[in-house]
Amino acid sequence: MHLLLGKKQIVLAALVAALGLAVFVNWYYTGTDTTLYPEGQQSDSGMSADIPDGHAQLVGNTDDTEYFASVRLTRDSARAEALDELQAVLTSAAAGTDVSDTEKAIENLSSVIKMETDIENLVSGKTGSECVAVISENSVDVVVPTAALSDMNVLTISDVVNEVCAGKYENIRISGTAVK
Repeated sequence: MHLLLGKKQIVLAALVAALGLAVFVNWYYTGTDTTLYPEGQQSDSGMSADIPDGHAQLVGNTDDTEYFASVRLTRDSARAEALDELQAVLTSAAAGTDVSDTEKAIENLSSVIKMETDIENLVSGKTGSECVAVISENSVDVVVPTAALSDMNVLTISDVVNEVCAGKYENIRISGTAVK
């Protein structure tokens, strides 16, 4: 029995030595340069030079002002078209036709536009970051830069939305953008 136990220990020791040798050989042939580049080495063009295949690199628009301006422009142009259509319906309505529904829709749209603008101005003033607010049927979506999504800013944004909308909307969604 003593001879059997000795053979197992010898085999185990040989396997550990082989594993150690394999680790050493791997370390030796992969290089010993231990300089770290957390964001990658930067070339003159601003792009990372030696990023191996399969590694992620953040690229894209880094100017959040352009993003928020384009979103506002798209939203405002859609609202302007809707308002023009409602006013066209209102002016083309016959004298005897009930136009109160159209007037109510115009008033509602104007109210929503004012609330969105108030939310954006208050959030920008209180958090110091850009934002876009979009009010739909029963929800309010507020988009801010991801860097501005601290717990305190989320509470501030929620308070602003509840204050401006007087608790009128059920769902308040606050999200961040991928731009810096």
